[in-house]
Amino acid sequence: MRKTIPEHIKYVRIKNNLSQDRFGKKLGLSGKTISAYEKGVITPPMRILERISEVYNITAMGVSSEKLTRLESEIKKVQESLKDIWEMIGVE
Repeated sequence: MRKTIPEHIKYVRIKNNLSQDRFGKKLGLSGKTISAYEKGVITPPMRILERISEVYNITAMGVSSEKLTRLESEIKKVQESLKDIWEMIGVE
């Protein structure tokens, strides 16, 4: 069974024997951000997935670039929908 992106991020971090803070520092991020990625609270942007791939010499989280592009496109659609909803209810 394939790992989800949050599971894969955690797997890569643990495989390299790094805390969330040390893993984050290697990527220019905080440990809290890594925690949020691993919990699936926030989805890492494409550039972060690419950075993890470069630093740890792996394919982009085990996902083809075509799938990542589709995923990024779907995320943008959801973000736009949420933005529209927030505007309708007066939240910024």
